[in-house]
Amino acid sequence: MLTDDDWEPLRAAVPSFAERWRAFVAQPWYESDPTYDVSELARHLVDEVAAGRTDELPAFFTALDALLSGANDELYDLATIGLLEDVVHEAEGRGVKLTTFERAAKGSQAKKAWTGVVKFMRGETRSP
Repeated sequence: MLTDDDWEPLRAAVPSFAERWRAFVAQPWYESDPTYDVSELARHLVDEVAAGRTDELPAFFTALDALLSGANDELYDLATIGLLEDVVHEAEGRGVKLTTFERAAKGSQAKKAWTGVVKFMRGETRSP
């Protein structure tokens, strides 16, 4: 079973997310559920891109690449089906272009995961 500690390297790679994360976990209803919690980071990343603040994306994708390189199936699914799909949903729902994320997706694992998720969500493949 995953915990929020498992995806902490992704949060650490996005310093601007720290205060939002502290406020999120301080809510009285908060219970650690990484499959739900990653959505908060996804919304934050899209908020940042929508505001023209993209300087943390390279570090995020570097951390994602490292995380995916050693991930078991459960963690891989959390990072791709959970987090990256949420980024795509949020961005498309708000009219934020995915090209900014695509350009930042460096590293073989991160780029493969990002491309796979986008293609899957566009119906171009069967699975990410």
